[in-house]
Amino acid sequence: MDDRQQLPWQHRKGWFSEGTVPGARFGTIEHAFRVDAVVFEGRSKYQEVLIFDHAIYGRVLVLDGIVQFSSIDQAIYHEMLVHPIFASHGQVKDILVIGGGDGGTIRECLRHQPRQIVMVDLDPEVITLCRRYLPELSAGAFDDPRVRLVHEDGAAYVANSPAGSFDAVIVDGGDYTGLSEVLFSAPFFADIARVLRPGGVMSLQTGSVLDAHLIRDGRERLGALFADVTAYRLTMPSYHCGEYCFLAAALSSILSDPDPVRLSQVEEALRARFTPAYWSPAVQRAAQVLPAYFP
Repeated sequence: MDDRQQLPWQHRKGWFSEGTVPGARFGTIEHAFRVDAVVFEGRSKYQEVLIFDHAIYGRVLVLDGIVQFSSIDQAIYHEMLVHPIFASHGQVKDILVIGGGDGGTIRECLRHQPRQIVMVDLDPEVITLCRRYLPELSAGAFDDPRVRLVHEDGAAYVANSPAGSFDAVIVDGGDYTGLSEVLFSAPFFADIARVLRPGGVMSLQTGSVLDAHLIRDGRERLGALFADVTAYRLTMPSYHCGEYCFLAAALSSILSDPDPVRLSQVEEALRARFTPAYWSPAVQRAAQVLPAYFP
């Protein structure tokens, strides 16, 4: 990792300004943070990396100029990416995670006591940095024997996987740009549908509600392949414009109107091992109540 390269945020006199997000917001809205302390700055083989401390948000991870999460709201992101689809399914054993180099997603997956997790992330240097500077995110998940790390292109890995290999696929990638753009494509979604077992589920971070066309395109592409597609609307305080959307899809009709008994059973099992910071059956159902203007 080259930590000598000067990054654009340095020209803002102690402020990081997030203005490189994709979609309609690009070049029109900036989201600025005063940087209290730079923890790391540099470039891996694939992307620019910035980790800094902030008085309100705690520790913040930035990749290619886009905030990935902060200490205060990372649980919202990771819990809502994992628990709604797992609770709706109820029997997730074999899991594929695309991306997720910080380790937060596999941390939440392990709470469901799966048989195995395959995590495919192209950039091992980001994993190393997160293990060093954000160890609470993975909370030891990278060392769990049920987790297998693969460092290659996520879309290629899915394309080359046998049919019916997984109960769940989670796409923990970035916004619709750069390395993550392929993770929103119709061929990639088709490959996910193929590698899922009957009744299998998937979820992905989709983007800001201000980029309605991206959410609409994602729903249409998933709807052509899956029996059930739903959206979860949530607020991530550290994110550009704050209000974001996750999409989820299943090969059977279990997401849009989830079984309340199953959700309660999963919640009870989870609470016997830990207390979720954000997710609950009530939060899951509330996140699916969308206004009429929503795409």
